[in-house]
Amino acid sequence: MPKTRYFLYIAMKDDSVDKLVEIVKRLRAPDGCPWDREQTHLSVRGHLVEECAELLEAIDNEDSEAMREELGDVLMHILLHSEIESERGNFDFYDVARSLSEKLIRRHPHVFGGNSAQNSDDVLKIWQDVKSKENKPRAVGGLFDGIPPQLSALRYAYDIAKKAPPEILDETLARAKKKSSCGAPGIGAEMFEIVRRAVQSKTEPESALRDYIQEIKKTSGEKQGNQDKF
Repeated sequence: MPKTRYFLYIAMKDDSVDKLVEIVKRLRAPDGCPWDREQTHLSVRGHLVEECAELLEAIDNEDSEAMREELGDVLMHILLHSEIESERGNFDFYDVARSLSEKLIRRHPHVFGGNSAQNSDDVLKIWQDVKSKENKPRAVGGLFDGIPPQLSALRYAYDIAKKAPPEILDETLARAKKKSSCGAPGIGAEMFEIVRRAVQSKTEPESALRDYIQEIKKTSGEKQGNQDKF
């Protein structure tokens, strides 16, 4: 099926998304829900973090039913933030979906264009090449350019270690150790080195640690009569 017809088919397949958009609009209407009308981008930040955490728990537990529910809760936040921006005349949910569709097609020329990719490494090279040509301006340069500081410390360190050229990172870490207010680098430096090892072995440390914690929980439950004390 040609890609244009494919995406048209997807768009027409189900009107559930349209219904969701209208429901959120109704909730935000003057005669809608008082609580929903009062919400802003900032007021629901904590709720979004909580919903993402609950989705991660469902994924860790391999609970498909819970995953479907939690994905819906995360989607609700996407719809709400989009509706707030729509009220300001900036963009709506359909603009978000359209931008994402265009980006996915643009960053997968080996699927939707004439490029070829034989393995995941080829795909990552193509992805980075296309991304670098998009030329989105960033406020901060250097090692931290384009890395959201709101990430968990473990993921933040991973993205830095993955992005930075080894020689530049070594030099930066050496300067950081000399200026350390506590003298010895400590546990933080040791953890960062573990993250660098994870990058070298192509292991995402956040997932690796979560997987190991899941194993600990399973073992704990077996030994304590399935009484989870974590």
